[in-house]
Amino acid sequence: MPAVSTPALSPAALPTPILEATTVPTPRITVTPERALVDVERDIRLEGYPPYAFVTVAASMRMCGALWSSESVFLAGPDGSLDLRRDSPVSGSYSEPSAMGIVWSMRCQEMDRVVFPPDRTDALVIEIAATSGDVSAYAVLVQEFLAAGVKHDPVRVDVAGMSLSGELYTPPGPGPHPVVIYMNGSSGGVNAPRAALFAARGYQCLALGVFNYPGRPKYLNDMPLEYFEQALLWVRDVLKPKDGFVAVSGISRGGEMSLLLAAHYPALVSAVVAYVPSPVTHGVVSAGEPGTGRDAQVWTKGGQPLPHLWQDNATADWEAAYSTPPPYRQTLAFLSATRDRAAFERARIPIERYPGPVLLVSASDDGFWPSTAYSEIVARIRQAAGLPVEHHVCAGTGHHVHYPTLPATLINKPHAMSGLLLDAGGTAPANAAGNAGSYRAVLAFLARARGITASPG
Repeated sequence: MPAVSTPALSPAALPTPILEATTVPTPRITVTPERALVDVERDIRLEGYPPYAFVTVAASMRMCGALWSSESVFLAGPDGSLDLRRDSPVSGSYSEPSAMGIVWSMRCQEMDRVVFPPDRTDALVIEIAATSGDVSAYAVLVQEFLAAGVKHDPVRVDVAGMSLSGELYTPPGPGPHPVVIYMNGSSGGVNAPRAALFAARGYQCLALGVFNYPGRPKYLNDMPLEYFEQALLWVRDVLKPKDGFVAVSGISRGGEMSLLLAAHYPALVSAVVAYVPSPVTHGVVSAGEPGTGRDAQVWTKGGQPLPHLWQDNATADWEAAYSTPPPYRQTLAFLSATRDRAAFERARIPIERYPGPVLLVSASDDGFWPSTAYSEIVARIRQAAGLPVEHHVCAGTGHHVHYPTLPATLINKPHAMSGLLLDAGGTAPANAAGNAGSYRAVLAFLARARGITASPG
């Protein structure tokens, strides 16, 4: 059979294929809501990236003048999308799904300028960039402390010969409003953002200056309890709280102050929220006037000093905290002092005198002092007396228990008064969870203390 030859076709003779038009998606980041209070969790989604591409998500902001930033790498899905609430980073600043992980995992890049927690209510503007190869998208997330309509008034008044000083934040609307008095710890000053957030959630809040604040002494030495009594009386007389409700709250030494006020002025206090508190009174520790020593006197009443734990203490050992290189974990020293049972009982705050509701918020990895054990002592004393008490433990959290979505990475920093480099304890994920969980617990507790149903948010 003869062979059949097939003529070769030239390229020009081939049919032209019909190409369908394809649209290459444009990468984008969607933040919902883009602008809201710092306690509002956002929905952050990315789309338009190549399937299974590695996407680097970087976030940065300036807080109180210092630069903070985070960077994590994610694997896009088969449709080129990411949902930060659902998806784990494969490397970077944090490791598990978290709607706000790119924010709470931020680290301070200018430690010489750091102020933490923030002492101003300026909005935090967070810039987000998501890059894969030469493809990028950008977005902005704004965290606010001041809700619409919240009013701020500095407080500088003389009452009974004392200079009452602080910052007052009032919710929108005519009122009356329930009141929270909030006190800072051994750094002094006031926490205006915390007060503004209380106001955003319906509480008139006086961020009370105690020391290291305009109109107040620079140091904590020889502080009369009568100052707080006058603050309580002024709040009731001038602010006219709704249903007479005045809660006292504070962190660290402010937690100690809160328990002291409830024990000594129970008729003026409606509820107590004590963050990482102490069941005993202490000396000035890091907040005293130079040259007076850590054990110098703090609290007085009627002109007489109140006993504190470090006086005539047979077991106290400050060197237990400073025997290793910094950062120092001061909890070891405070634990040494608690072993003198007589000194402990002399200095114990008689919280059983207070009949109202108490919430204790502690940190189980507290490096400053043993706040979970301290809070358990208070709780058990009140339980034995049949008095209302709740204890919210922030598991694995360090001493810095704040509000949601602040950077949670600042474990070690110099003390604002003494300059000592201290280890606050905790890890960034635990601290972030503790901040968010305790914030919700406090609002729910205050609602119960007022006999109302807490609103969501």
